[in-house]
Amino acid sequence: MSDHQDATRMVKLGKAIYFDCSTKRLTSKQHTIDLNRAEREVLYALIINSPRMVSKPDLLAAGWVRKNVTKTSLFQTIRNLRIKLKEEEKGQIIELIPKLGYKIKITPYVEPQPSTEVTATGLLPNFPRKKSIKKSKLSILAVGVLLFIVFSLAGYLYLQPKDFVHKVVNKDNNNTVILLAQNEKDLEFLQNRTNQHISPSVLKDKLFFIAKTQNYYSIAFCDKNNQNTCEPNSARALTFKHMDLTSFWPLMTEESLSIGCMSVFNDDITITSSAKSYNLFLENGKVSPNLSQYFVHKKDNNYWNFTGISYRMNNEQTEFVPVSFKGGEFRLKETNVEPFIAVTTTTPEYFYWIKTKEELTEMNIQLPSQMETYFDGLYRQAIGYDSFMLYRQDGLYLWFSNAAGFYWFNKQGSETSDFPEFSTIAKCKNFLRLNPNPECN
Repeated sequence: MSDHQDATRMVKLGKAIYFDCSTKRLTSKQHTIDLNRAEREVLYALIINSPRMVSKPDLLAAGWVRKNVTKTSLFQTIRNLRIKLKEEEKGQIIELIPKLGYKIKITPYVEPQPSTEVTATGLLPNFPRKKSIKKSKLSILAVGVLLFIVFSLAGYLYLQPKDFVHKVVNKDNNNTVILLAQNEKDLEFLQNRTNQHISPSVLKDKLFFIAKTQNYYSIAFCDKNNQNTCEPNSARALTFKHMDLTSFWPLMTEESLSIGCMSVFNDDITITSSAKSYNLFLENGKVSPNLSQYFVHKKDNNYWNFTGISYRMNNEQTEFVPVSFKGGEFRLKETNVEPFIAVTTTTPEYFYWIKTKEELTEMNIQLPSQMETYFDGLYRQAIGYDSFMLYRQDGLYLWFSNAAGFYWFNKQGSETSDFPEFSTIAKCKNFLRLNPNPECN
């Protein structure tokens, strides 16, 4: 990293475009400028090394981790960045060093300070003159309204799990339901719905986790075993928009939510993954299965790197085909937020599609739904997010993220886990009282 640029600072590019090195966000007039993964990482590499040149091989390595691409990809990415940075002439912001690489021209961001003037009594605020008082009041009012809208929107989009309420309900046929909502009214709504759909139905011996947020429902469930805990291979999680709620309950008795095709995780494969998950999306009454396996490598205490491969099933339901992979790191720590056990902070680093839409169509594989694409988009922003552990048993963990809902993390195989801390952190914390630790009172 260059001595001239602190990676936690904001820098100015051109006339009125800013890049935050800590979040890798590009903004203009308080609006985010969308960057794909390669554009973001190439721009970041140029900025942290400014005013030094960055070679083309180094930029290729930064923009396309573990992927071989030609220099044409770099040329196209630089071209896209010139457009998004609003270069009026080539080289104004990003300068080409012929046959070698590129460098970027930046200006350190300076926080605006209130103007002052020296008077006979000392240093005082520079209050507006009388003829400007009316205009100033209007400006203040406009700024106040804008701030109200911004903070209201931020609260709407980024409400954290600490704002949730929960309830455990035991029902007939040995069904247990855990409800999670952002207010008591939504909690009551969820309870009425489960009374309607679970009690009179043929469902039995199931454990449900049902969450309602401002934008979607997320439901995780499993079959109970003889110990009254989850049968790991039955664990599923489904996320959908509010309008699809009526479509969900009829599906519970259909094969679409209980597909047993887990053969991609055979224990006798050459490379054994650390964990697996089987999650689904529901859109317009149609379910799209999404199977993932994770390879986890421990870096330090409570700190891991991971790579995840996602699979989609073909329409004949005969095989899963790898369609995308992603990677990053996550850290584990305790939390005081009820009813959660622990929290991980995930920092995404890369996301790639293995198959194009054309290839998926040719292989008779259902394309990702709008909701699935939306959640993948959240991941590609690579800003980071928190996930809260709500339930755990030996080798099986349920996580909740306000951005993406529920998802299961199921330890793969019988070998020693790469993440034993999942079971030992806050080992006596059990707000839901579903699977008490015999070592705890």
